Amino acid sequence: MEQQEGGKLTIREIAEELGVSITTVSRSLSGKGRIGPETRARVLEYVNRTGKPAPGQTRAESDSLILVVPHRFVRLDLPFLRGYMGGACRVAAQRGHDVLLCCADENDRSQLERLLQRHRADGVILTQIVQKDPCLELVRRYRIPCVALGRVDMENVFQADIDHVAAAREMTDLLLRLGVKRIAYLGGNSRYVVNQDRLEGYRRGLQGFGLEVENRLICTGVETAEQVLDALDRILDARPECLLCGDDSLTVSAVRNLRLREIPVPGGLKVASLCDSELLENMAPGITAVHSDASALGASGCRMLLDSLAGREGSGRQVAEYQVILRGSTK
Repeated sequence: MEQQEGGKLTIREIAEELGVSITTVSRSLSGKGRIGPETRARVLEYVNRTGKPAPGQTRAESDSLILVVPHRFVRLDLPFLRGYMGGACRVAAQRGHDVLLCCADENDRSQLERLLQRHRADGVILTQIVQKDPCLELVRRYRIPCVALGRVDMENVFQADIDHVAAAREMTDLLLRLGVKRIAYLGGNSRYVVNQDRLEGYRRGLQGFGLEVENRLICTGVETAEQVLDALDRILDARPECLLCGDDSLTVSAVRNLRLREIPVPGGLKVASLCDSELLENMAPGITAVHSDASALGASGCRMLLDSLAGREGSGRQVAEYQVILRGSTK
């Protein structure tokens, strides 16, 4: 089918090209009425492939950004997430943009898709990345510029993060140099890229010292307090000298469980975390942890995205600094 140069596609043109009815195209573009998700995706993919605005679509700037947070994170007190949000909002406000908070993850992306369909934002900030991330794929399908606050194995996606593999390896290496030989690992959902990287860094740290990686010292996929309890039952049976936790939330939960078991930290078991926060700093004893500035990371990611929207070239990936801070939990 021959299309007019410039201008917008018409509903009839789209329907003829895809061999569907005009009503089907109209419902797919508006998001209203009964229409199958596969059909809607096919229509939107075709429109995006042409590079032309669809009926009712505008290319006008909205002066807004979407910040995507996984649904389950909204129910948790996560200092790093507050840092991401604070840094991104600060830079956005300085540059004349508003930030729209959106809850979306691999299980439910309906809110994000509605915002993208209605062209409510000029760009998207993704705060947590999973393997083959469906939110990222959705944003790319709509051809909206985005930045990931995490590592992405995909070209043409801006990224801001720390090197979690290097940080976890450095922490493991430090614990081993302090004389700790049996280090257990407690990690979160393995779908998240950050958790994959932290586990890989732990493994490399052990291997660098010529130590065997013992599976009975590793528990991953831990997210709830009940799962922490079960994981500790298994880990403690392996008689570790130190417990290395993937993030601050897991660390707090683990330390509480150790106290209930009357296992003192560090006398009965040393504890360290691969994600620092004020929660760990203010515990007694303070928890040895990998520290990075989440607010600066959120600001950096937002700045990359806004620079791109303004037509300024920049690095595709920015790797922030981190620091391993020794506290009383490993003395």
